[in-house]
Amino acid sequence: MFAEASLRRPLPLLLLTVLSFRTLDLFGQSTFIESTPVIERVQVSSDDPTSTSSFSLIDAIRIDPTFSTDMLDFQNRQTDKQLFLLEHGRRADGPEVILGGQLRGSFLAATTNRTGKFNYLGRFPGDFVGDSATDARLLHGNLAVATHFGPWTHGYFETLFSDVFSFPTFNQGSFQVRQAYITIGNLNASPYYAFIGKKTVSFGDMSTLSPFTQAMNWHYFAALHEGIGAGFYQEGINLSITAINGGRGIRVADSPSKGKLNNFSVNVSYDWQFSPDGFAQIGGAYLHGTIYDAAIPEHINPALFGPRNGAWDVNVFVRIGQLQLAGELTSTLRPWPATANRVIAYRTEAAFDTWWFGKPSRVSLSWSEGIQGPTGTEFEFNRQLVVGTSTRVSPHALLSLEYVNGLGFAPLINIVTVSDRSVSQHSIVGGIVLTF
Repeated sequence: MFAEASLRRPLPLLLLTVLSFRTLDLFGQSTFIESTPVIERVQVSSDDPTSTSSFSLIDAIRIDPTFSTDMLDFQNRQTDKQLFLLEHGRRADGPEVILGGQLRGSFLAATTNRTGKFNYLGRFPGDFVGDSATDARLLHGNLAVATHFGPWTHGYFETLFSDVFSFPTFNQGSFQVRQAYITIGNLNASPYYAFIGKKTVSFGDMSTLSPFTQAMNWHYFAALHEGIGAGFYQEGINLSITAINGGRGIRVADSPSKGKLNNFSVNVSYDWQFSPDGFAQIGGAYLHGTIYDAAIPEHINPALFGPRNGAWDVNVFVRIGQLQLAGELTSTLRPWPATANRVIAYRTEAAFDTWWFGKPSRVSLSWSEGIQGPTGTEFEFNRQLVVGTSTRVSPHALLSLEYVNGLGFAPLINIVTVSDRSVSQHSIVGGIVLTF
């Protein structure tokens, strides 16, 4: 049907219209409402022999900054974004395409007490030399397309540019399809749904109350892989089970054989509104295969395996008025052969929502730790304190500033030989996140 229609605007002008958001000021102030059409009405004639109905692209292609912010948010709701897609699809009664994008810029100024050893996990250990560092870069650039083909079928496609070093050639910057999956379900009709494709694995919570810097649980246990799954979402119960393709995924998911569905995860949470301004959520999860199964501390060689070593997670979140509290504990089932110790990560966090200069803002405090070595070893821990603040200056822009104190230096690669528990890095991290 789309092939039969003729656009009233040429393609370059269409793209310019999508990217310019009419007229934006420096921080994205615009006349857009929450969900805004981006192109003119184009009718498909009912006389078209290939057409069964008439609809307009103005009702099909749009931007929705609130929805895109949720889907592309790198800090919160990491492991169940398929529910955002399903919730958004509740009101879709025909084809609908939502275009979204995000830019995450960061400035870092840091000092370390051990020359050449910088432990901030938002950068690679080899990025800096000497006793101090300053760094400014675009960490992420995302483009996303979410599609509601109908009330029961939905899709999501997300690309990522990341200004980091790409292994094994150490070329700076990479571009990839980060997520691409289909979700089948209609929450208006049934609490059951299914999904297939490449997505963040539904394992744990992996979020943080900090505005820009991830907590240790995410660095140690976040997983991205391909697979197929099913879920149940009703009356506060959120349950999903995922069968994961064999082989090494991005970050933690790992199993020995490609060409087989030989890994899996189970994720469950329950939330309830216990007062008009009070909300709580508790969750638990299991991942059957992780990278913490080999005797060599390595995560980029897909041929390294050992006895399967699963992981479990428990998490809790409470909101009372403007105060938010969160905690999470994640651990492997057995010791990592490379360090003869279980790999454990935990976080304890608090945040308070407020208003500054008439803009919604937040102050936050986060303490997290990753433990992978016996007590007293140089590679025992990575610890992180984050004191942060953020302000949403417009629906399209979030500004943040953090003080980060990292303790210990235990990089995953060559962890036994290069670690130094005495390292202390002090960092100021500024962030800007722009979303449409």
